[in-house]
Amino acid sequence: MGLSRLFRHLYGISLRPVDAKSGEVWHPDVRKLEVVDEEKGVVGWIYADLFARRGKPAGAAHYTVRCSRRTDNDDEAGDRTLEGQEHRILESQHFEAVKRHRVPGQDEVYQLPVVALVCEFMRPSITRGPTVLEWQDVTTLFHEMGHAMH
Repeated sequence: MGLSRLFRHLYGISLRPVDAKSGEVWHPDVRKLEVVDEEKGVVGWIYADLFARRGKPAGAAHYTVRCSRRTDNDDEAGDRTLEGQEHRILESQHFEAVKRHRVPGQDEVYQLPVVALVCEFMRPSITRGPTVLEWQDVTTLFHEMGHAMH
């Protein structure tokens, strides 16, 4: 993947395709990519929904599904609870713990970002062959990836 090679040379970050779990993506065309820093390991995920299809909204966009934030300094003890609802706080803490990661070389704990990148490029086919991006498509891809990597 050329974009991954470029990001590795510029930022020390590569995009690594990984299998999505059942129910994790909204369409079979969507590809899950790990964003991997060469020193820190996985620093986030991108769901790439790049090809046009019937029923898909037109245009290109980037959506932040979950932002990156430091979580080891959360004030959970100060969260208000309603009497008899303490189990909900425990459920929330368990749910949130799954998303927390300790980045190698750092003491802090972070929630890693999840981004969806949506475009409407021409789908590859047997008759047309692989997708060849026009110049406008390339600028669109780089524009949206700029949002995603930010």
